Amino acid sequence: MRINTPMKAVFLALLVWLGSGGQVSADAAPTGFPRHTNDYVNDFAGVLKPQDRNSIEARFKQLEFQTGIEAVVVTVDSISDYGTADASVETFATNLFNTRGIGHRKANNGVLFLIAVRDRKARIELGGTYGHRYDERMKKILDEVVVPRFKADEMSQGILHGAIAIEKEITIPVSWFEFYKWHLGIGAGIIALILSGIFLEGRGKRGLAWLCFGGVFYLLLALIRMLIFGKSRSGFGSGSSGGGGASADW
Repeated sequence: MRINTPMKAVFLALLVWLGSGGQVSADAAPTGFPRHTNDYVNDFAGVLKPQDRNSIEARFKQLEFQTGIEAVVVTVDSISDYGTADASVETFATNLFNTRGIGHRKANNGVLFLIAVRDRKARIELGGTYGHRYDERMKKILDEVVVPRFKADEMSQGILHGAIAIEKEITIPVSWFEFYKWHLGIGAGIIALILSGIFLEGRGKRGLAWLCFGGVFYLLLALIRMLIFGKSRSGFGSGSSGGGGASADW
C-alpha cells in the first residue's frame, strides 16, 4: 500500500516523537510537579551553596539509615512555573508530597521542606502519621530559624539550619544499642546455628546440620543488608501527607 506525502509526514513525525520518549519540546510551558533528581535535596531554584547542599544530603541520608524517616528539601523558583499559578503553597506542597509518595506507606513519616523563592513562601509538610501534633513546632522552626536568615539574604544557611532543626524536632536520638540490637540478635542466631550444625554433623544428622548451615547463609545476607542500608529504602515509597505542618512567608 502506498502512503501519500501528508500521511508520510505525519507518520515520520510520530516516529520522531516516540523516539524522543514522547516528550514535548523543552520550550513548552512546564506542567505538573518538579521531577526529583535526588532522594534528599532537589535545589531546582539553585539557591543552595554546595557545602550546605552536601551537609543536608548527608544528614538526611543518615536520618533515613538510622530511623527510616525520609526527609527531602525542594526549592523552586515559583509555584507558577509548574502550571499551578493559583495554587497556595499548602496545596502545592501537599500535592507534591502525595505525587512523589515521600516516605513509606506503613510508617508514613516522610517530611517535605519546600521553598518557593520568587513567591517568598516556605512550607514544611508532614506525613500522615504526625497528624497535627508537630504543627506548632514546625511553625516555630520557620519563624525563628528559617525566615530570619531569608530576610538577611542568607537563604542557603536558612535552608540548612531549617533542615537541621526539622531533623532534631521529629526524631529522638538513636543510641548505639537501639540501632544495633537487631544486628546483635542476628549475630547471636548465626553463632547458635553454626554450633548446632556442627553438633548435628557430629551426630550423623547431616540433613538437619545442612538446614542449620542454610539458615546461617540467609541470616548472613540479612545482616549484610542491614549493615549496608540500615532502615533506608531506595527511592520514594508510597507515603502521603496528613495535612500537618506549617507555612511562612518573608
